[in-house]
Amino acid sequence: MGQDPDAMSVAVAIVNYGTAEMVIEALPALRRELAPLPRRVVFIVDNASPGDDAARLAEHLATSGPGGGPDPEIRLIASERNGGFAAGNNLAFAAIRGLDWTPDAVLMLNPDAEPRPGALREMLTVMAERPKAGFVGPRLERADGTIWSGAFRFPTIMSEFSAGTGLSALIRRWPVVLPVCETPTQVDWVTGAALLARWATINELSGMDEKYFLYFEEVDLMYCAKRKNWQAWNAPKATVLHDEGTATGMQAGKPREGPMPDYWFKSWRRYYEKNHGRSYLLSAAIFKLAGINLGILQRYVRGRNYDLPEGFQAALAAHTIFGGKNYE
Repeated sequence: MGQDPDAMSVAVAIVNYGTAEMVIEALPALRRELAPLPRRVVFIVDNASPGDDAARLAEHLATSGPGGGPDPEIRLIASERNGGFAAGNNLAFAAIRGLDWTPDAVLMLNPDAEPRPGALREMLTVMAERPKAGFVGPRLERADGTIWSGAFRFPTIMSEFSAGTGLSALIRRWPVVLPVCETPTQVDWVTGAALLARWATINELSGMDEKYFLYFEEVDLMYCAKRKNWQAWNAPKATVLHDEGTATGMQAGKPREGPMPDYWFKSWRRYYEKNHGRSYLLSAAIFKLAGINLGILQRYVRGRNYDLPEGFQAALAAHTIFGGKNYE
């Protein structure tokens, strides 16, 4: 028999970088989701944001609690450096370990993600009913109202190739993004935009790998967890509104404009090299580049453009095939 989801305690980690107003706007929905729980706390980590983000958050939190004073359940951590998403979450995890109580789970929530009513309880229910569920993620709702699963398979050499080609037959054969399901489903990994993690799992993994600045850190986290027999589950009855790209400038895996950031390539490389070795990394890069070239060719034949970020192929090759020393 599983836990009672209504008796579970939750800590929340929100990592902010230049998105203070989004964090403030999302807090009412988060408070609503947390209110029924017997114990809850929110840690907002400001990752050395430029401007006055930390001051703006501190000002708001000073008067957002009961009676117009501070809210003891929402706490601000001002980091002295921007170490990235993993480092920011690890600061929150350290603060959680300093509590005089131990949460059952921690919700890692992006500033541009807002849970719909009942989302957190549904994710807690899925976790409570499955003792080996280390991670639970919701389905996601875009700003235009469209829904997608927020659930994935781990990337592989063949999924890199098929995605590069853009050919639907190959993408269906080696998918990364999984279709929307109707019942809780075990998957490889789930979205990091609103990720409920069992606290015991986070502790067993010693938190997140800070050598990822941004991207692939949650994929790595769940890949490492799978090796320790923890599972990831998609909870389709839990919906989170995710205004994708508002915080990072990335949408559907691509920048809204300009080239891919350098740290994306470093994270892509680290994921493969750390978890599969350098030979696999090189094969993944070669197959990805081959797939892209095939995709460009087949679109050219059909008179269509291939939507690829500026300088992507050269940057990927530079970071992998010609990358020299690894990132360990």
